[in-house]
Amino acid sequence: STAFLSLSFGHRYEFTAEVAAIRELLADVGYTLTVFVEKYSFTPHQAPEMMRTACAEITAADLLIAETTYKEIGVGVEVGYAAALGKPIIYIRRAGAELSTTVGGLATHTIIYQTSADLCAQLLPILKLQLN
Repeated sequence: STAFLSLSFGHRYEFTAEVAAIRELLADVGYTLTVFVEKYSFTPHQAPEMMRTACAEITAADLLIAETTYKEIGVGVEVGYAAALGKPIIYIRRAGAELSTTVGGLATHTIIYQTSADLCAQLLPILKLQLN
């Protein structure tokens, strides 16, 4: 099984602990994690190729995790694409971060977390549901 993590490109380094914790938790339950902003690099004039690649990765994934502590148009587009495909969407954000009504409205699960450990404690039962 594969999970696609949608994450702010500009703020990606602020989520190193969360990404590592999610990757480890997913591996423990048999998932591979695709973090698009880590796996690929595109120049601005490669936007069509970037979006084709993102759509292909989301299509191949079993679920999408959207980190929306920082609201980003790209994350919203990826969530919308996953929703159109009928993929489960897990909406995560740090406590105190503003609600994304767009992502929240499409999400199948929502997690508001304090720490990486808190995030994983809430994510594990959701992943187990998805595996059944």
